[in-house]
Amino acid sequence: MDELIIVNNSPNSDKFKCRLTTPSGVVHCDRDQGSPITLHGYLPHFAQYIHESGLFESLINECPIKYKSNNAPAVKDVLGTIILSILSGHTRYCHASSLYGDATAAELLGLNKIVSHDSLTRGLDKVEAKEVDKWLHSSYRKMYEPLLTTPYILDLDPTVKVLYGHQEGAKVGYNPSKQGRRSHCYHTFFIASLRLVLDVEIHPGNETAGLYSHQRLWSLLDDMPLQCRPSLIRGDIAFGTDGTMVGCEERNLNFLFKLRQSKKIKQLLLSLETPENDWRDAGDGWSGIESEIKLSGWNEKRRVVVLRRQHTRKNQKIELPEETTQLELPLVFVDDGNYPEYEYQVLVTNTSYSIMTLAQLYRDRGDCENNFDELKNQWGWGGFNAQKLKRTQAMASLVALVYNWWNIFCRLAESDRHMEAKTSRPLFQNIIGRMTKTGGSRTIYLSAMGAEAEKTLLKFNKISEFISGLGSTATQLTKESKWVLILREAFKKFYQSDEIKMASSGNQLLLAL
Repeated sequence: MDELIIVNNSPNSDKFKCRLTTPSGVVHCDRDQGSPITLHGYLPHFAQYIHESGLFESLINECPIKYKSNNAPAVKDVLGTIILSILSGHTRYCHASSLYGDATAAELLGLNKIVSHDSLTRGLDKVEAKEVDKWLHSSYRKMYEPLLTTPYILDLDPTVKVLYGHQEGAKVGYNPSKQGRRSHCYHTFFIASLRLVLDVEIHPGNETAGLYSHQRLWSLLDDMPLQCRPSLIRGDIAFGTDGTMVGCEERNLNFLFKLRQSKKIKQLLLSLETPENDWRDAGDGWSGIESEIKLSGWNEKRRVVVLRRQHTRKNQKIELPEETTQLELPLVFVDDGNYPEYEYQVLVTNTSYSIMTLAQLYRDRGDCENNFDELKNQWGWGGFNAQKLKRTQAMASLVALVYNWWNIFCRLAESDRHMEAKTSRPLFQNIIGRMTKTGGSRTIYLSAMGAEAEKTLLKFNKISEFISGLGSTATQLTKESKWVLILREAFKKFYQSDEIKMASSGNQLLLAL
């Protein structure tokens, strides 16, 4: 393989054929045909990252897309174009046309060419949904399983995606923002705090209840080695059902869910509002008390934690009286006994954590909404709609996979914070690359834009030096071992250096990464 050298400056062309008058004066310009350029100047570093970790190679080798025609594009070209389109923030297949002619970007990813958007859709339509699920599930596990050897929280949450057509699975369901509009429901599993997606499954818009994700959830957990299972499963009202809790109890998993305020729950709340009950501080303005309850359909009592927060009911609007000459006496308003009022949350759990801890754990669950906001508005979950549900599912999984890759890559540059795409793209992708070839070597000159251009290039050099150092320090390291070291560096804020490791039992690797 030819040696690739990266230089952080750009040569100037000496050719002048056009004389242009601009507000700044006369400008001479000419087309430079000598050195191809790319608008994706970050790709050399990102390509090194996915190559040395084995992520890209594994995704290509296990892909079920097969072509028989000699004129068909290569599978690697199709997947490489999809990845580049997702990284660029595209939301429609036709947006890939903006990548046409970028031979430098294709060369950096090892592609023959950037293919058309028709090739993308035809390629994803060629395989069955079960084959795609198996393929992408394997790619997900290779990415996240070393992280699961440490204690973590599994967040469960569905989100609604509004549709404007008659796609397969488009149904009218729960949709508070656009009532009556057809939608899909994305049932998603996250690693809490790390903001990484473990899996996503698309259902029709009228299947928002947590029970519709049970099959996928239990399959995901049952496939995990015991030491990779979560220390806590967390969800909102959609998962506060007996079926979800029984499934967790059968697998000896801790859970924390929110209960609906049914008739029996309201009776419990009324019984707890007595002077002799000891409400404890639960933080952030909340107070809490614990109890036990057995609802209809439950086989046994379960521990519940009731949280309440005081708020004052708004007074009704009082209109000014009309002008009158009659003497009026001042009115004295008597408290009707309804002040103050309380807002309640009822949590059910099988853990022994304190009220303060459980209240904080459930408040932290709200970070899922930030994940959905980023995936739907800054990545491709808000688009890539198709008539066939299997292609929509495939693209949603691929978007989440590339989202995970990119977030870990950005963590290598700045490990102390998560950067959303609206921050990381302007910072890391506003780079132009110009490639030159001399003999058997290739050199790419990078020109970064923005206020922090120099810092960006220094961060890229930091990533490159770290990944290159993995092979020079220990040449016998496999790509699986390199990936573990990359994860340790990316998430060193959360874990000790030796906590992240490959999941193994004795000398046998449970999952070939």
